[in-house]
Amino acid sequence: MLRAILRFIPLLALLILGPVSFARVNQLSSSAKGINTANAPVPTPLLSGKKVFVSFDLGDVLAFPSVYSGGPERAYSEFYADMKQWGHYELVLDPQSADLIFSIRFVEGGGLSYPQIRLAISDAKTHVMLWGFVEQVDAAFMKKHRDQAFSSTVMWLVNDVQELLLPGSPQPFHLADDTKARFSDR
Repeated sequence: MLRAILRFIPLLALLILGPVSFARVNQLSSSAKGINTANAPVPTPLLSGKKVFVSFDLGDVLAFPSVYSGGPERAYSEFYADMKQWGHYELVLDPQSADLIFSIRFVEGGGLSYPQIRLAISDAKTHVMLWGFVEQVDAAFMKKHRDQAFSSTVMWLVNDVQELLLPGSPQPFHLADDTKARFSDR
């Protein structure tokens, strides 16, 4: 009798927690929803800037390494690598020599349904905020799927920047892009 009951525990968990907890939810990126659909004017420094300093904005650190692989700098590290691979801007290591500052931050909790990765873009000379993007990190039950969702979210942010600057051009990264080595692939 006990064995029969134990066999139904995984099914019961699936019914209670729902299929979303066990399978990665397909994320609809902000760019897929539409970046700048109101056709607001894109600030000139974003269009004319050549050099970018990527800033690590320390966000929530409790999710590392228990929920996601790596450390709190993971969003920064992956975003920097993705921006470098895209090649639209020259990435510089000194904010003094940059035209733009791209500040990346992982955020969770505080009433959010899903964790987010946020990108704030400011003018390096005036420190005026020029634009921002927010992408949610989709939920997943297994750590390797959470890691994949995290990396996909970072890629979506690069796609968002490209869609803002070069509307309609092919996005540099796609969810099926398996040429990238990520934490989830290790």
